[in-house]
Amino acid sequence: KQIVNKLFYTCFMGTSYSSEEGRSRAKILAEEIGANHSSVNIDSVISAILLLFKATTGKLPRYLANGGTKEENTALQNIQARLRMVMSYLFAQTLPWVNGRTGSLLVLGCSNVDESLIGYMTKYDCSSADLNPIGSVC
Repeated sequence: KQIVNKLFYTCFMGTSYSSEEGRSRAKILAEEIGANHSSVNIDSVISAILLLFKATTGKLPRYLANGGTKEENTALQNIQARLRMVMSYLFAQTLPWVNGRTGSLLVLGCSNVDESLIGYMTKYDCSSADLNPIGSVC
């Protein structure tokens, strides 16, 4: 656990739609393996992206449940997935510095082969990682 604590960081990047159960499971798993863990809410960053989009286009996409189109719905969901990738790399490059160390960390992905085979994945999300330990598991 001492080695894991120096090299392994986990982060639950939730939204207002994320369950407390998921957030709790992530924290418990991190504790069990000895990893450093953070939990952040990314709603404010998503809102900032949408405000920028609205300022540029004059339109604000809506979820299907709120009267939006399928395309709007997909785009909104993909913002969250892609934002998590951007945040993962930000953390990987800066957490050693935050903790008084040098260097950077690798990002571990969590997509699996089933997602790729059936097309249920977002390009440049968790499928974009330095290592993908379960990438060939189906």
